[in-house]
Amino acid sequence: MKYIKEEVEVMLRKYKENEAKLTEIKLKQEEYEERLKYAGTVNIESKEEAIAGMQLSGQTYNNIPAKTNKITDRTYNTAMSYKKEQNHINKENRVFLERKLTEFEQEEKNLNKKIVRVKNLLAGLTKEERFVIEEYYLNNSNWDYVEKEYFSEFEKHKTIKRLQSHRDKAIEKMLNILNTGLE
Repeated sequence: MKYIKEEVEVMLRKYKENEAKLTEIKLKQEEYEERLKYAGTVNIESKEEAIAGMQLSGQTYNNIPAKTNKITDRTYNTAMSYKKEQNHINKENRVFLERKLTEFEQEEKNLNKKIVRVKNLLAGLTKEERFVIEEYYLNNSNWDYVEKEYFSEFEKHKTIKRLQSHRDKAIEKMLNILNTGLE
């Protein structure tokens, strides 16, 4: 399957988006690895911490009569059940976290390939061709802006037609690189 001009243009236009996605994937990987590290672990609080936490948690209504048999006295409830509150098990699903990490790894590999491919294609261009491609595709600029930026960068004026010619030559070079070995 030979690459065509439109596919190269899509690769170029999505380059910055792919870089941002890669950064986001790496951040999520760190987060999920941290969650996995603590999944299934047991946290044991001291007697004082458990009691203090129970006293501060939830508001009870001691003076309101209840229609249940449950005792609503906070002090009594704390005294009777603080030992159960001392052990907290992080019940995070390890299988889910490991599956997500595997998905993130695969996505990271795919994004890295796309990013490296565009960097490789840009490396084969002249400075002027690379400038036009980066400004037009990567920065999503219009031709009037590319023309002004080109002048300020190289201090020589080129018409929009001439800049488009640079673009076409650059795309042709990129296609030759991409289609190497596919004939």
